[in-house]
Amino acid sequence: MDSDNRTGVRLADRAEDGTPERGGPAVWQYLLDDGLDPAGRIPVHAVRGSTPPGSTPPGSTPPGSGPGDSGSTYRPHPRHGRPLPPPPAAPADAPAPGLPPLGAGRRPAGRALLSWLEDGRAPRLCRIAGSSGSGRTHLLTWLAAACPPDHPRPGRRVHALLDAEGLTVRSATARLADLLGLTAGEPADLLEALQDGTPRTVVVTDLDRAGGPRLPGTPERLARELLVPLLSVPWLLLIVEAAHGPAADALADAAPTGAVLDLDQPQWTDPAPYAAWCASLTGHPVDPAATHPSPGLAQLAARTPGAAPDPALPPADRAAALAAAWWRAVPAPERAALTALAAADGPLSTALWATLPGADPAAVAAAADLLPPPPIADRWRLRPAALADLVAADGPPVDHAAMMWAVAGGIPVRADGGPDLAASDPERLALLVRHASAGDPGSPMLAEIDLLLHAEPATVTAAFQRAEDAGLPPTPLAEAWRRAAPDRAAAARPADRAAVLHAHLTGRHDAAAAHCADLARQADTRWRAVWQHAPAAGPCAAALGTGPLAGHLLLADGAGLHLADPATGRPLGPPEPLVEPHPRALAATPFGGALLLNASGTLRPLTVRGAPALPPALPAAGAPAVPVVVPAACTAVAGHQGVLVFGGPDGLATCTETATGAAHRPEHPLHEGPVTALAAAAADGGTLVASGGEDGRVWTWMPGRPPLPAPVDRRPWPVTAVGLAATPAGLLLAAAWSDGLLRLRRWGERHRGADLRLGAAVRTLAVTPDGLVVAALPGSVLALTLVG
Repeated sequence: MDSDNRTGVRLADRAEDGTPERGGPAVWQYLLDDGLDPAGRIPVHAVRGSTPPGSTPPGSTPPGSGPGDSGSTYRPHPRHGRPLPPPPAAPADAPAPGLPPLGAGRRPAGRALLSWLEDGRAPRLCRIAGSSGSGRTHLLTWLAAACPPDHPRPGRRVHALLDAEGLTVRSATARLADLLGLTAGEPADLLEALQDGTPRTVVVTDLDRAGGPRLPGTPERLARELLVPLLSVPWLLLIVEAAHGPAADALADAAPTGAVLDLDQPQWTDPAPYAAWCASLTGHPVDPAATHPSPGLAQLAARTPGAAPDPALPPADRAAALAAAWWRAVPAPERAALTALAAADGPLSTALWATLPGADPAAVAAAADLLPPPPIADRWRLRPAALADLVAADGPPVDHAAMMWAVAGGIPVRADGGPDLAASDPERLALLVRHASAGDPGSPMLAEIDLLLHAEPATVTAAFQRAEDAGLPPTPLAEAWRRAAPDRAAAARPADRAAVLHAHLTGRHDAAAAHCADLARQADTRWRAVWQHAPAAGPCAAALGTGPLAGHLLLADGAGLHLADPATGRPLGPPEPLVEPHPRALAATPFGGALLLNASGTLRPLTVRGAPALPPALPAAGAPAVPVVVPAACTAVAGHQGVLVFGGPDGLATCTETATGAAHRPEHPLHEGPVTALAAAAADGGTLVASGGEDGRVWTWMPGRPPLPAPVDRRPWPVTAVGLAATPAGLLLAAAWSDGLLRLRRWGERHRGADLRLGAAVRTLAVTPDGLVVAALPGSVLALTLVG
């Protein structure tokens, strides 16, 4: 493996204003302890803090003064000086985890990757190179299986395996975030979520097939806009499969001393086991010397009579010669079926392949016998790349209209004669969308909501990307699809996607929103959207007013702090300007003001423009009659009638009575790690506090009373927001986690309520007395209600 002993991760080229020169999100900048090489692997506890893109570099913002300065966005790192606790020790008699088998003589390559993972001096990037057919994807799939996220050895953990084939920048971002237990629709959102200091190792396969043939520049875009910024995160390791080309060049530019494991080099394949593996292949005899070190060439040679590529040629040239010999030997009846497979622009099942023009079940079965076996059962494509290029070049231009008619002919028909999209295979509908978009980037099919909901989501995202790249203005449906970010690894059912699209279409496209609402209602979805506030720019936060602001809603966005009607979300007047680009929490005070907790952990008092006049007996807006002691380190804040609640990094929350200054807190910390979200509501003659933590737990407690013996909810991801209120239907608790799940539960309901995902992590939650749940997302605020 070629590498330097130290990482050479260079930040992306930037303009004077801090934005990237060549597109994509700008990288974060980090302030490290003295004596550390910024290009090497950085221990989490050695990072003092960070600044987001476009902000003052951390080196010029002193940690002691930066967070308190007006407008500063420097963020002290909560884990600085606190090494991660060691993993639980395995029992003395526990056997060491075994490695899964790695065939085709590839043990040297596997050992090299394991050594790279565990070498604290190795670079943070490792690129797997080699010609098509060299077994790059197979090697990385093996690595992910050998190094699960819970491996007892921290140096042997892979936290996400992302298959980039067919994905765009947005769909790859959404899917990678989901694999990591996060949520993000854009690369900048993912970078924001990764600032938690959690060490992670990410493996990306098939980068060169990102976007598919109809989006040829996508591999480079994905490298520059997503992977290169990820390389700046000190606690993230990246292993990427990319052959020589623009995407590989982008990675090399960003990390010039990154490790490269080139599988075309013979030292990574043991000749004797490789020869034994070649002898096990069925079909024609394979000369190991003629195909070493490429398993893909050996598999193709086993399907080619008389194959004898020159061992002296480079693997890519041998692949081209072998592909030509294979294609010459293919009988005429099977050629049409293989040409149809090449025109499909992606892996296909045999059932769908057999419906394409020029193919039939008999020809497909015969053609499949001539191909190397697919890596995934019954998902056929031409490989290696030399073979796919040859067959595609030898066939006529793709007739997208004919493909569409052939694919549409296999869609089941309802009793009324219309297409039964719900009963159709998502793979078939995805192929229909793919060719409709390839023939016309502005195809009317991109407005067919039922079709988009039942097709494979990544294909729909790619179709919208083609329209965007063609210069077409984004439609409300395309914008709602982008916000809903349905490209997760385990996408929800179509009815759930319809409910989320309805939420993001509300107020933007009434007809489309109503249609999505009908689809969700037919499937008995237990929630629906009521209104949406979508500002022109800026992250959002929301809080319910108290005191003079009772019955109103506070909304913070890029325009400022609004006083709004909670029933409609409409602002009631001009906003109060804000200079807080990353609000973490917003709380109304009992005196007509507000408190905003920024991303640096600083509480700022705010005035509310348009707030009702205070009685003469009350002090100025936002000021309590008795001084309220604010914790020096605050991680969460909430307000309710007569109380303010503060959370701290020690897992404790303090409930302070603003009239007397009396402070109440549980006897022991309820959370392991910082409190990340708070809410308060009137209940049982007192104040009920809900707290969420970095440990994923949600607790409730009342001042002066012991907390419940167990948390009311827990999940293995940090809590990002909680909301609580007494409603006519009972106490309603809302909780959100970093993986994007929002859970709504009425008190005492264990099996009802709703679990939903809105496409982004919920930043703040507020519950109105009539049961409306107001959820602030990075770019919008949605009001939801439970149904039934």
